[in-house]
Amino acid sequence: MPVLMPRATPIHNSARLHILEAYIETLKAENESLKRQLAAAEKRVARETAKAEATIAEFSAITKRLIARAAERTRRN
Repeated sequence: MPVLMPRATPIHNSARLHILEAYIETLKAENESLKRQLAAAEKRVARETAKAEATIAEFSAITKRLIARAAERTRRN
């Protein structure tokens, strides 16, 4: 025996529409939250990148000084 599907009545359609609208609002709120999280993460990445670049520059300067000292000692000996 075939199963009969209930006919969509205006009440059912209205309820479905309300549910879908609420779901869309939920998705919009989640999307805004994710945008804020992404912006915060991008700021953290920029800060950490700047720190890493500064550290690399410091090590580079130290390396150059050590190479210069080693060359000076080699010339003296």
